[in-house]
Amino acid sequence: MESKVSKVVKVGARAIDVGYFNTKYTIGRITNGDSMEIGVGMFPSLAPRLATKLVMHSPGTSAADGCTIEIEGVRFFVGNGSVFKCSGLESRPVLTEYSTSDKYLALMRGAFHYMAKAAGDPDHLVIQNLVLGLPLNTYFSHQEALRLRAHGDHILSSASGSHPNRRVTVENVIVLVQPQGTLVNFSTANFKQQADKRKDGWMLVVDPGGGTLDWFLTRGNQPNWERSGAYPKAMLACSVAVCDQINVDWKNEFDIVESVDEAIREQADTFTVGAREYKLADYWQSVECLLDESIQYMLASVGSTANLAKILLTGGGARVYYNHLNSHYPELAAIVHMDDAPVFSNVRGFQVVGEMNMTQQRKAA
Repeated sequence: MESKVSKVVKVGARAIDVGYFNTKYTIGRITNGDSMEIGVGMFPSLAPRLATKLVMHSPGTSAADGCTIEIEGVRFFVGNGSVFKCSGLESRPVLTEYSTSDKYLALMRGAFHYMAKAAGDPDHLVIQNLVLGLPLNTYFSHQEALRLRAHGDHILSSASGSHPNRRVTVENVIVLVQPQGTLVNFSTANFKQQADKRKDGWMLVVDPGGGTLDWFLTRGNQPNWERSGAYPKAMLACSVAVCDQINVDWKNEFDIVESVDEAIREQADTFTVGAREYKLADYWQSVECLLDESIQYMLASVGSTANLAKILLTGGGARVYYNHLNSHYPELAAIVHMDDAPVFSNVRGFQVVGEMNMTQQRKAA
């Protein structure tokens, strides 16, 4: 019997941003009219453990979209269909060791699964440059460990069984602070406009994600690390605060937390849990308190804001923080701006860094 010939595909640069709510990733450049844009995707940051190795599938139903990851004998399911593998009780604690956890590794490999599908569904995908991000409060202590963990070979299996042992090889890894991705993305998209402006203006990039509020102060490409930082409370903490006022058990039920989070981000009038509708205004004061708590911590770290030329809001909670800053800090309103596509700003910037590194490698060769 002839052995199957393995299909190998090599790609230059890819990027992943593993968050507490969602995992974002790039699939390279795609054609959009006359331009080549960065293709992006996203799936929930859920990694339920599988209790059995049996493939649970019934005729007339669809297989869950995603892949199976085995780490130290424990099997996880990750991807867009992960909700169909969950127990319903999936807590999301904000931990400083998040990037060292098996869940984080499973989510990163889930992004590899979708990158491989976009690259033609090969048996073996080789990524020459992978760019990842970490919050500022864990970057210096965890970036080398993350780099080493992402480097090398990764094995994953598709839910359909079409690729029971797909291999992904990462040749080089770059780890950035998360808001740096937004800075690169913004600078690339606004290159011509920025060239005409003052080069000595300070820009504060503010990234409210699920787990942390990050801020990154820079002038040009030079950061001020002493005035940059992160606070371990952001959008997830806001959702949990609302849940705690109604039912303390809700904070461990991911779909309820996401319903509350969506209502907060959209500033909706109500959110629904089960058959009951709740008015967000009844619990909004707890959200306001958490927003102020994190912003005050940030402002204390930044110090004087008089020399800031721009405050750029990005991340999943950009609109919530943008509205809060404008209404509660009117002295900053003139310099507060929101990124065009804040959810994917970081990972798009990561992709650009990976492409720049590819160019440098080619010149060196």
